[in-house]
Formats: sequence, C-alpha cells, structure tokens
Amino acid sequence: MNAANNSGPMKNEILVTGATGFLGRKLVAELEARGHAVRKHSSADGDIASCALPMEGVRHVFHLAGKSFVPDSWKNPHAFYQTNVMGTVNVLEHCRRHQVSLTLVSSYVYGHPQRLPISEDHPLAAANPYAHTKILAEETGRFYERNFGVALVIVRPFNVYGPRQQPPFLIPSIVQQVLDPTVDAVRLQDLRPRRDYLYVEDAVEFFLTLLRPGLCGVFNMGSGRSASVGEVVQLVKSAAGIDKPVVNADVQRPGEVMDVVADVARAAADLNWRPRTSLAEGVAAVVAAERAARG
Repeated sequence: MNAANNSGPMKNEILVTGATGFLGRKLVAELEARGHAVRKHSSADGDIASCALPMEGVRHVFHLAGKSFVPDSWKNPHAFYQTNVMGTVNVLEHCRRHQVSLTLVSSYVYGHPQRLPISEDHPLAAANPYAHTKILAEETGRFYERNFGVALVIVRPFNVYGPRQQPPFLIPSIVQQVLDPTVDAVRLQDLRPRRDYLYVEDAVEFFLTLLRPGLCGVFNMGSGRSASVGEVVQLVKSAAGIDKPVVNADVQRPGEVMDVVADVARAAADLNWRPRTSLAEGVAAVVAAERAARG
C-alpha cells in the first residue's frame, strides 16, 4: 500500500465522530471540499461509548459526538454520562492505542460566570448535568494527555447555530414559529437569558485552523458578544419581515445562567481566527434557508 491510497504508514485521514450531527455534517463537508480524506462515525455505526472506531490511516480525530440539549440532561442524566463521558474515554483509548491526535469538543463548563468575558482560565463549574459530563470528559482528556501522551486540543464552543439546525434549539425554534402561518404568536419560556451565538461556518473555520502539528491547549470558540432571547426574536422577525406577538412564559430553567460572553483573544492570537458573521447576518441566513426548505 502507498500514501496515494490514504493508508499504510502515511496517516493522513481525519475521523469525525458525530459526523451526521448539525456541526459534524458541516465540518465533514468542508474538510472534503478542501481535499481531506474523512472517515465518519455516527450513532448508526455503533455506540460511541463502546464500539470500535475506524482508526486505520487516521492522523487526527475531531470528537463531536455527544448529547447536547441541556434540558434533556435533567430528565435523563444517565444517558448523558454514558455518551459524553464514556464516549470520550472510548475515543481517547483509540487515540492512545493508535497514537492519534485529538480535538475534544466541550461546552458549558464555566457555570455561573464570575466575570465577563469568560477566558479559558475561568474556574470550571457545572450548572447542569450536561456541563458536568463535559467537565469530566475534559479531565479525562487531560489525564490521557499527561500520562499517555495523547496530543490534545480542547475546544469550548459557546452557542453554535446556522441553517438546518433543528428545534428544540432556540434559534430554529424561533424561526419556525415566526415563519409558520398557522402559529399566531412566538411562545418562549424566558426572554432574558443572554448567550454568545456563533455562526456555524465560523465554527468550521475554527476547526480547520487546528489541523497543524504540535498544537495543544484550550480554546474558547464564540463571537465575543452576547444577545438576549428577546433580541434574537427581534432579529428573526426583522429578517423574515413578519411581525408576531411574543408570549413570554417567564419561566427560568433550573440552574439557568443569565449571561455568557466568550473571551476569544487566545484564538485570535494563537490561531489567527476571528468570527466573520454577525448575529443579524447569521439569523438572516437561517431564515432564508428555512424559507427555501418550505418552498
């Protein structure tokens, strides 16, 4: 065998777990568009917590697989620990055995912020079971890095959004309510929480900057500013050219964090990465894509 077949001694393939998820699909498509040979794993290929992974010829793994909808983690925490923690252990074991570098995707690990914007050295704290699984996954990754020599980068995305993301995530949920002619009002639980929203294409560009030898460390991935749920609703209505009343249930979720803003200075300095898409531009793209999908 030779390197032209993307196999043998030359390791030049990239494995993406969670390859059929919202972010995984976009990353796989862009990697392939730029000439990378990509191997894909999704839940259809086996339980990430226990299955064998296709590591032959792989030089790097983007570990995106996991359960991510925070409210569900309160309803079924065991499933989140099984997938997010044991799934990461399984991926790390494969990377250890095959001497493959890893990008580990984490999120929501800062708890209730002590300061804004939130830098990577902010203390970690779990505000919900999902966040706790991510903190445990990060700790496991660092253990493998220190003790087994697994080359590791930890990426902490804030709220990634874009076309084809599905409810119950916030922005697609709002867009569908605004565009649906049978819905008379936009109904939401709480208009106050503020989040740092990052457009999916900017997120994919971030991941592509990580494909360099010897890179390590922890990086925030966000826009560097926050917007409230109420502000997002107004952006959606403006992009759609549709005005509907907003019904606010004013119900705060357990452990709700009211504001998060990512400090992305490290990514700018070390990776030469900055987000390009404003929230207004990104929301307009989501609205346009949803309109096109509806015909």
